[in-house]
Amino acid sequence: MKRIFRTAGRIIILLTVTAFLWLAAHLIVQGFGLIWPVLLVPYVQQILTLWLVFGLLFVTMFIFSKSARERHHAIWDSLTATIKQMSSGNFTAAASRKMEKIERDHPVTKLADELSTLAAELSEMEKLKQEFISNVSHEIQTPLTSLKGYAHLLKKPDLSYEERGRYLHIIETETERLSKISENLLKLTALERQTEPIQKKPFRIDKQLRRTILTCEPEWSAKQIEFLIDLQESYVYGDEALLSQVWMNLIHNAVKFTGEGGRISVKIVDLPEAAAVEIADNGIGMEPEQAERVFERFYKADKARNAGGSGLGLSIAKKIAELHGGSIEVESKRGEGTLFRVTLPADPHEKKQLKSGRTSQ
Repeated sequence: MKRIFRTAGRIIILLTVTAFLWLAAHLIVQGFGLIWPVLLVPYVQQILTLWLVFGLLFVTMFIFSKSARERHHAIWDSLTATIKQMSSGNFTAAASRKMEKIERDHPVTKLADELSTLAAELSEMEKLKQEFISNVSHEIQTPLTSLKGYAHLLKKPDLSYEERGRYLHIIETETERLSKISENLLKLTALERQTEPIQKKPFRIDKQLRRTILTCEPEWSAKQIEFLIDLQESYVYGDEALLSQVWMNLIHNAVKFTGEGGRISVKIVDLPEAAAVEIADNGIGMEPEQAERVFERFYKADKARNAGGSGLGLSIAKKIAELHGGSIEVESKRGEGTLFRVTLPADPHEKKQLKSGRTSQ
C-alpha cells in the first residue's frame, strides 16, 4: 500500500512539474512574441512551446538527477567506508549516519540499518571476547605464578621434609585447579555450541538428588553441616548426566560457603507443568550486585576468591538448565544465606500417572 501511494505521489509531482513548465514555456514564447510577432502564429507558437517544455524538463531532470546521484554516491561511499572499517575490526562505525535525508523505507536505508545492527552486535561480541580472554588469562596466570614460585622454593637445598611435602601438595592442588579450568572451559564451549548431544528421557529427579547428596557427604560431614531433605517423587524429562552436573555444582557451592555446623536444605516443589529444585543454605550469602552477576563466566564474589574454584560452575549450570528449556534463579542476602531455584519441564506422562496414583490412594 505504501508503494502504491508513493508511486501515485511521484506521478502527481511529475504532472505538476510538467504543467508548471508548460505554463512557463508558454509565457516565455508569449513574451518573445511581443518582439517577434511571427512567434505568435498558432502553429509556430505550439511547436516552440513544446520544444521549450522538453528543454526545461530536460534541464530540471538533469539538475535533480545530479543532486540525487551525488547524494547516493555519498550514501554508497558511507556504506563502503563502514564495511571497510568493520573488516578491519572497527565495529563501532555507524552505518546510517548519512541516511537522514532518505525516506526510512528506502532499500539503501534498510541496508544501512542492518549494517548498523550487525556492527553493534559484533562490537558487543568483541567486547565479550576481550573480557573473556582477560578473565581466562587472569585465572590461568594465578596458579601459574603460584606453581613457578613454589617450584623455585623446591630448588633450595636446605628445605625440610615437611616443607618440601607442603610445597608439593600446593603444586598438586594448583595443577588440579588448572586442569579443572581447562575442563570446564571445554565443557562450557561444547554446551554453547551444542556439540554435546542432549539425551533426554524421563527419570526420577528425587533419586538423582539423593545420590548427589551422598556423593558429597565427605565434604559436608567434615564441616558437620545438617542436611534437610524434602524430596517427593518427581519425574523430569532431560539429560540425566548433564543435570547431575547442575546438582553437583550447586551442592558443592552450598557446602563451600556454609560455615561449620551450618544448614543446607534440598527441596522439590511440584509445579503444574514443571518441577522446581530449591537448594538453600544459611552460609555467608551475597550482596544484591553480586547475586546479579553470579552466573557470569569467571565471576566470583570478592570474599569467595580465596575459596578456590574456576568461577565457571554456575555458568555451566545455567547453560544446562536453559538447554532443557528451564531456568535457574538465585536469591541471596549477605550474612543469611543463598537459595538457588532450578525449574525444569516435568515429564507429562509420568506426572499424570503420579497424580492419578495419589488420587486413588
